[in-house]
Amino acid sequence: MATVRPFDKMPMLNAAALLLVGTEESHREQLASAMLKEPKTFEVKIHMAQSLPLPYEREHLRPRFDMVVFLINLHSQLSLSTILASLTQLDVNFFLGKVCFVATGGGQVKHCMVDIATVKKLADTHLSTLLFSEFASEDDVTCTAQRLLQMLKICAGLVPGISALYLGSFMSSTLQTDQF
Repeated sequence: MATVRPFDKMPMLNAAALLLVGTEESHREQLASAMLKEPKTFEVKIHMAQSLPLPYEREHLRPRFDMVVFLINLHSQLSLSTILASLTQLDVNFFLGKVCFVATGGGQVKHCMVDIATVKKLADTHLSTLLFSEFASEDDVTCTAQRLLQMLKICAGLVPGISALYLGSFMSSTLQTDQF
């Protein structure tokens, strides 16, 4: 099994690669489909995994991942524990703005098995962006896909003058000011 590293391969020209990690296959597929449908000025390659580490056998076929998105279903404790185990298989350099958490199912708070505060703390601990989305609505999936595409474009270095590290610090400072 191989640890996922952000800088061990050459970047692709005018393209970006995204890794979606989560236990809910339907959510991964919905989000990937919505991202591919969106108009964009660069090529997007999306890879999906239920958990990390990724199998070593196909390492030579994998592109350099510009961003990793962890999907957490708030209705499933298994989802959170899988993500927590997967985080240890990710190289620390990804946490310089190239990781995003997407929490789903928060609209029905009384049915949540995972506390929202736990997910917020997880994102804060890893200095990563946290998005909330309901996958029951096509509009929410599309909005989430658009946000992730904007972040992916920055993480891939396709926006001059803005780096993933800058994006991460900008997003975390925004979250801190919202708390007051």
